[in-house]
Amino acid sequence: MIRKRRKVRKMRGGRHHGWGPTTGHRGKGIRGGTGGLKSHKKIKIIKLQKLQREPLIGKLGFKRPQNRAKPTKVINISHLSAAMPTLIKEGKAELKDGKYHVDLTKLGYEKLLAQGKATLPMIITVDMASENAIEKVKEAGGEVILPK
Repeated sequence: MIRKRRKVRKMRGGRHHGWGPTTGHRGKGIRGGTGGLKSHKKIKIIKLQKLQREPLIGKLGFKRPQNRAKPTKVINISHLSAAMPTLIKEGKAELKDGKYHVDLTKLGYEKLLAQGKATLPMIITVDMASENAIEKVKEAGGEVILPK
């Protein structure tokens, strides 16, 4: 349908042509626009950040490249003691003079940790071991061999 009388003609001399405030008939209206997160909507964003516990604006901290992160394969004393009969059956450990000899580096482990109790006298060869783990193995009558 064709209009004969357009608003432009009717509202000559009026600033807003019937659309209210200055931002009236321009996109998002009276809301303050859609952009501007770093300026006039900053308080709202800061409140959201506190709820989400992560930054919405800018960068925070340092993110280590994942290809550089190498996980260390560890084993606890309690798990090693429990697995000892199986390791002997499979030929991965041996019993000499009443002590169990295990080379954890050949099994793929890099570090020995001290969780649990050392129930068997073991001689363990490993790259790294915690101080508590070394003490617990010595108390059980064993020894931890670390390469230098």
